[in-house]
Amino acid sequence: MLKFNHNLQVFDQAFNNTQTDDGVVPMVEARAYWDNQTVEIQLHGVQETDPDWSQNRLRWELNGVGGVERIAPVKTGKSDASMGTIRIPMARVQSAQLLPLKLTLIDQKNSEITHKLADLLVLPSQAAQARYSGKVTVQTWAGSEGAIVRQLNYDVDTRLSKNTELLVTNCPDAKALKWVWDGGRMLFISEDDQSVFWSRGRGNLADGNWIKSVSWLRPDVHPHLKIDNPLNLPLRRVMPTGSIMGLNSEEVVNTDDYLAGQVSGWVQRPVIHTVQFRYGKGRVVMTTYALLESMRLGDVDPVGVVMFNDLIDYLGSERCQPKLSLDC
Repeated sequence: MLKFNHNLQVFDQAFNNTQTDDGVVPMVEARAYWDNQTVEIQLHGVQETDPDWSQNRLRWELNGVGGVERIAPVKTGKSDASMGTIRIPMARVQSAQLLPLKLTLIDQKNSEITHKLADLLVLPSQAAQARYSGKVTVQTWAGSEGAIVRQLNYDVDTRLSKNTELLVTNCPDAKALKWVWDGGRMLFISEDDQSVFWSRGRGNLADGNWIKSVSWLRPDVHPHLKIDNPLNLPLRRVMPTGSIMGLNSEEVVNTDDYLAGQVSGWVQRPVIHTVQFRYGKGRVVMTTYALLESMRLGDVDPVGVVMFNDLIDYLGSERCQPKLSLDC
């Protein structure tokens, strides 16, 4: 069984877990969690060889801890069954880790019937708190994001002032651009096609589809994430809905200024999702990652929060030294 909504290629080494007569399909709402959360998993099963699973149980293992849960299969088709919901406490970690969750269906004799593996990204809950201590001005179309950023323990204002050290915005106006030009630093989270710098778009037919597209992030810019390039499922809720168009992504001299991107399509066409550049005397990090969107949701995405914190840290430090310059 292949769950194509996960948008991952399945290679031959995974076939033994997918091409089985009986199978367990864990439906996990998210693939990234704080280490003080509980994972809720809805279980579905396919029964071909054993029509009665009522006496079977489910054994789970996560980071050296495990348990056994009873299941209550309810037929939803000829060989399909809903097996209820289990809740698993997330493992405590000191740094971001990608942990394998193993679910094994066992019979009354504790013999394995089938098993399923799913990788979960676990982040330490303290990573949700701001490390940058400077004054941050937040200006957005909705106007509500300032309160969200303030909850992360940033010193937040909604207006530019002489005390502002860093600007976060999805809608820079003339005053904001002048402030950056004179030496300010701006995190520009581009959420629509109306960009004051390079245009933002979805590319063209040469981009191909998910089968031939891989995305990447610079690990040194996001030290508090667990980065596996190409990117995988834990980052799906923050993935960009557009790319920064017009950049020469094959120009070697600017390689260090491209902080995230994608190689897509059968022609392996590169596009950029995050770029750093100088604007007058100031510095800008522009990204199309859905960072604000991931924090607007009622269930805040941990990956979005950590990526946001890492970009603020990076932009506010001397590590941010763009070579690319946009003089306009």
